Amino acid sequence: MPSTGWAGPLRIDDSIAFDIPPQPLLTALRTYSEITGQAVLVDNTLAEDRQSPGVHGSFNKTDALQKLLAGTGLVAMYSSDQAFTLKRAEPDATVGRTVRDIPESLGVEESEVVIEHYAGKIQKPIEAALCQSDDTRPGTYRLAMQIWIASSGHIEKAKLLSPIDSQRDYALHHALNRLVLEPPPPGMPQPMTLLLLPEHANDASVCATALPAAH
Repeated sequence: MPSTGWAGPLRIDDSIAFDIPPQPLLTALRTYSEITGQAVLVDNTLAEDRQSPGVHGSFNKTDALQKLLAGTGLVAMYSSDQAFTLKRAEPDATVGRTVRDIPESLGVEESEVVIEHYAGKIQKPIEAALCQSDDTRPGTYRLAMQIWIASSGHIEKAKLLSPIDSQRDYALHHALNRLVLEPPPPGMPQPMTLLLLPEHANDASVCATALPAAH
């Protein structure tokens, strides 16, 4: 499976038992995240209406994700060994370019590539912001959240998709409200869905390699 910026290889013996039936891709990704402790940030528009074939058996996390994405036209792009976003499987010459490099005259397909890779650019700053507090530190709770990002780079709206306690809810919104991300590409579909290290996270913590949070 193609991967970009993956911080470290999985150990060969890191096999996990999976029993994820065929279902909508976003739902399958939530289950996968809960089982593996992998953080996921994905554009809803990219994943909607796509079906996952599921995955059954014992595999390492990378092989299991490849099977989960089989036939969807999407592949994983890793920002660390604990976090990934999704992109279309087709190769494109603009993959290595930044949002600011893209001229307004770009075609539809090239613009889609920029939008897909924007998720990878903002994933680590979001994780770093959540790592600043014990209440929001990934690895101790399950988080599924939709976020809307303003043209200024501020998160203008956040909607929880799974219940959490009120103290953590307040701390999450406080951390996200202080965050300033790279502005999204013009016309980017929103919201994006963030699935962050759930309570079954394994030993490696995303906070160990998190970038300093921007305020």
